[in-house]
Amino acid sequence: MKVLGLTPEKFYEGKTKQGLMVKMEGELELGQKVYVATEEGLIPAPPGIHDLEDGSKLEVDDEGNLIKIDMGSDGKTMDEKKEEKDLGTAKKDEEMSNDKFADVKLKDDVTMRVGGDEPSVGLRVKMVNYDGTLTAMTDGDYETTGGDVISVIGGSISGIQSKADYEKRKTGFTIAETPEGVKVESPTFDVGEDIYVLDGDEKKMAPDGEHQVVLKDESGNENKIRVISKDGKIVERENVEEEDMEKTMMEIAEQFQKALSKFETKIDLIAEKQKELEGKFQKFSKEPAGSRVYTQKTINETPNPLHSKYEGFRKLRADLGAK
Repeated sequence: MKVLGLTPEKFYEGKTKQGLMVKMEGELELGQKVYVATEEGLIPAPPGIHDLEDGSKLEVDDEGNLIKIDMGSDGKTMDEKKEEKDLGTAKKDEEMSNDKFADVKLKDDVTMRVGGDEPSVGLRVKMVNYDGTLTAMTDGDYETTGGDVISVIGGSISGIQSKADYEKRKTGFTIAETPEGVKVESPTFDVGEDIYVLDGDEKKMAPDGEHQVVLKDESGNENKIRVISKDGKIVERENVEEEDMEKTMMEIAEQFQKALSKFETKIDLIAEKQKELEGKFQKFSKEPAGSRVYTQKTINETPNPLHSKYEGFRKLRADLGAK
């Protein structure tokens, strides 16, 4: 490196109490540009005071420049803090070489070693060489054999996302599939946007007509939409679920209307019958009661033998007295 006039790259890296990674080229000194690591890469740090985990505070102006450094109240100098940080990093690397790590298989037969049980934002990473030794990983995006993309900045994981989300953020397009399995592409599948059909590595303008596609959100939920394209652009869009729901509601309303009509017809028949009964009752109540009707009651009596004898004896006495 001396012969070629090269010097190793130096940079400062810290972490805020909110978990954001801050980074700057060179040493920690006033006037340096301060950056914040995000899933999309490094962006200028917002103006204000940033509290770091080690107790220090960095003040940044509107242009992202470091204008003030407060190393905290522990009395340690910047060199002492840097030495502690280097020792901490060395300790983490030592732990990664022992038993506190997880190996992640990357494409191109590369293995990434993570200083934890599983990949997560903020963990240190190293590349495992063929002989088992560890070397630093350059900043970049690494695709795993499981279909995820791990972003590395400053030797730590800055973001983990699916390959689909990564391609969407990278290209600015969303990829969806038709029920037949044909892949189509558009920024958000909204009216006025371009729409393409993917055929292997080729991308062609979508033919004119209607296309039903299935979109998946970040949670894996499927959303069905129907778009109509003309000259490679979306001219109409509608959600299939909303259309089906509207159709179902219309069918329910139609069935309810039919049932209501039958119910109203029955009510009309009952009302008409009631009116007829009321008319008959009024007519009956206004008619005279008429003459009393008598019925003849016939009593059949059987003669008592004792009574006949008594009448005969009485008659006999009367006749004798008269004589």
